[in-house]
Amino acid sequence: MLHNGSVISRRRFLWASAAAPVGWPAWAASADSAPGLRLEYEATAPPKVPSPLDVRSPARIVVEIGGSGAGGRCCIGLQVCLDQQPCLLPLALWTGDTPAYLRHREVLRLPTYPGRIGNDGNGWSLSVDGRAAYSVRTAGSIPETRGSSPGLPWVTYRHTLHPDWRQGPLDGPSELWMLPSAAHPRPGDLGVEEVTASGSLDGWLTRLGALGPVAASAVDLADLPYGEFVREVDAHSLEPFALRKYPGAAAQAGASDPMHLSAADLASYRGRREHRLSGIMLVAVDASVSRDSVERILPPPCEAPETAVVRVMAIRGLDDPGLDEAWLFANCLLEGRRAWYAASHIRGTVAGSEFGREVLGYPTRAGSVAATVGASQFSASISQGGAGLCFATGFYGGFSTGTSLGDMSVVTLRLGNGAGGGNPKGEIVVQPWRFQGLRMPIRRESLHTSFPPAERGSRATVWNRMGPANAYWALVFDSATMQRLPAAVIAEIENPAPYYRDRCGGRLPWMRTESAEDRDASD
Repeated sequence: MLHNGSVISRRRFLWASAAAPVGWPAWAASADSAPGLRLEYEATAPPKVPSPLDVRSPARIVVEIGGSGAGGRCCIGLQVCLDQQPCLLPLALWTGDTPAYLRHREVLRLPTYPGRIGNDGNGWSLSVDGRAAYSVRTAGSIPETRGSSPGLPWVTYRHTLHPDWRQGPLDGPSELWMLPSAAHPRPGDLGVEEVTASGSLDGWLTRLGALGPVAASAVDLADLPYGEFVREVDAHSLEPFALRKYPGAAAQAGASDPMHLSAADLASYRGRREHRLSGIMLVAVDASVSRDSVERILPPPCEAPETAVVRVMAIRGLDDPGLDEAWLFANCLLEGRRAWYAASHIRGTVAGSEFGREVLGYPTRAGSVAATVGASQFSASISQGGAGLCFATGFYGGFSTGTSLGDMSVVTLRLGNGAGGGNPKGEIVVQPWRFQGLRMPIRRESLHTSFPPAERGSRATVWNRMGPANAYWALVFDSATMQRLPAAVIAEIENPAPYYRDRCGGRLPWMRTESAEDRDASD
């Protein structure tokens, strides 16, 4: 482990990283490393980087791409120096593998996004949201020469954003970490004239003024290990760089440069009063369930009340399908007050959900949500991977008589930084929600909620484990607005693992392989 203010030599670091820090699994380079390509570009408009990093001169951009399908990966990085030691600062990384995506973002804290890697034997391509983003091809076959050697180590910042954005982006200490190279060049470079590249990597090459490629080589891609802590970083220098891996956050601040916010951008970011969802249809049904099904999902200090109640909430964007989502809340007592613990959050895709998931602790997973408010009946249907998670329905008891108001305290769980390489801690976050709109009166005796059991051979989710439910109350707004207000961290949890598995498909992002405890959790 490194001490604050010191950097170990590159050779010594690469040797030492073969053994992972205590408490973490070893993620050494795999013997079955995926083949790939490494291209270098000149950067005429390199981004600003926080201290203590410096951009190398002349500025160079590196693109590494390899593998295919779920096992593929594409990364764009900037060559930098740390105390005159050459390193690679990853600017964006794309993968189609969900466990890798979660581990890269939530444990390694890398700017990772969903993407699909394709390979046809002579080259690779990257598609993002179904759009072609980048492709590279070689004139002939990739050299099969083995005996590759490590490339540049990676260096990256790890920090947590403040759940109360009015306090500024950063919450707690900011750290600089170093990882061994994830791409090992093979002997004998490819001639750059043998390579044809097209696309802008989702706009990155254009923003960086990339010229080229000017160099190319065949590489073997390896798994990314946890790495080594280098030093704490001055918060003031990192603050303009802090939002770089949260899609939409910089846009909300008004930034013209998504890599580096100005003082005006930061002031705009702090000045937001709320996150508003306008023009939505909201269906929420409360149901009593067994106390055991609620007790097992509540992290301390949340306590289950005598009567266990869950709330299923489905939201539909009347004009914006991007607002469609569903929630499973468990009623709890927190510091003697009634609150709702967010056990699950379903959206059409996890892409773009990082600001809520990682900053506020939203337990987001991809799925399907359908909410309808008909002439006499309402319904909500939630599914994942084609399997039903919940169905709720009911009938009206009359017509809406005007605007109604509602509020709830939402409790979530997010990962801490895990400084020093130990198992990450968890943090309990509380966020006030308010909503208002035209509320429909409900016939309580008509309410129904069901949670189907998991299909045979598939892993049970928190929804499937709710068992028999007795619906007794509902909120239905056919036209509503919701405000989600600044949040606060109120408690820390030493071991978040038992409460974190469901949001990751049962496999914890900091575990390389599934443990017996993971398998038991799905029974």
